[in-house]
Amino acid sequence: MRRWPAASIACAAALAACAGRRAPALTVPAGMDPAREAAAVRAVAQGFIAAEARGDEAADTLLAPDADFINTGVAVTARPRLAAVLGRGEATIEGLRTEVSGALAWCVAVYRWSGQGGQIEERGRATLILERSDAGWRIRHVHSSAVPPW
Repeated sequence: MRRWPAASIACAAALAACAGRRAPALTVPAGMDPAREAAAVRAVAQGFIAAEARGDEAADTLLAPDADFINTGVAVTARPRLAAVLGRGEATIEGLRTEVSGALAWCVAVYRWSGQGGQIEERGRATLILERSDAGWRIRHVHSSAVPPW
């Protein structure tokens, strides 16, 4: 039987508690600006998706140590780590919802990937879990799926 780290269980429980409910209020530690924190989280998510779509190793600078990726239900470690990204190309963010609560944040993103000079286009959705560190917001977990064309 696999043993899950306490942080994974806590994160799963928090996400499950939010299912079907209104998003919790934006909460950040005293002295921090909620709008600035949310903007920083969005910038990391957008930067990661764009860099990952290009196959740019700079995407790794936005990751927490031991970040993990689930791509359409499968754990992945090699690029591309986002669903619907079929190689080097460009990504466009179509939607990005962000929530921040203390030292954790999550984003739900809808993105479009295009490659081979725009000849191939795919869409994907991703949930990104981020944590605040001394280096700023870093991505701890990404779960992505391709959006079917139907």
